[in-house]
Amino acid sequence: SARNQASGEGTTRAVPAPQCSGWGEKLMRLDEFIDRFLVGEGRSGTGYLAQHALFDQLPQLLSDFTVPDLCSHGKLQHMNAWLGPGGTVTPLHFDSYDNLFAQVVGYKYIRLYDRAQTPYVYARAAGGSGVQAQGNLSAVDAEAPDLQAFPRFAQAEYTEIVLGPGEILFVPSGCWHYVRSLSTSFSISFWF
Repeated sequence: SARNQASGEGTTRAVPAPQCSGWGEKLMRLDEFIDRFLVGEGRSGTGYLAQHALFDQLPQLLSDFTVPDLCSHGKLQHMNAWLGPGGTVTPLHFDSYDNLFAQVVGYKYIRLYDRAQTPYVYARAAGGSGVQAQGNLSAVDAEAPDLQAFPRFAQAEYTEIVLGPGEILFVPSGCWHYVRSLSTSFSISFWF
């Protein structure tokens, strides 16, 4: 398990810190993150290890799973971990890579919006810094949209699914998607 593998490693992880407004980050050891946000008796706040290259820092975790064949033969570009409690959200956005999104532990609610829905999702302009720099993030809260500010969003069509342990979802490059954890969960994205 990630908890057992992380014990005593002494590695630090950059994770969003709940005491910061927005998506602030705080460095902490992975075992501390797990105790504080996932399993500890004194759990507090919400932390989300999101889109993190965990397997580069803890390569011993690679023995716990197999990279899908579709991503082999030099096609794999990035492999990221997603670890957090229920209620964590990845806002509506698209990625520049095809993605095999594997759910390892827990459940996630996912909405997929085809590229043809782009005129309705109010993409933020590229520029600035941080997560908004790429121009791949929607200005709309997918589950609680402000239809006064974003009226075309009411026309956006989507498919919704719940992804469970052992299931993999293919998300094509450019496909808008929104993700919310329904329980404590661990996922791996294989970008190719």
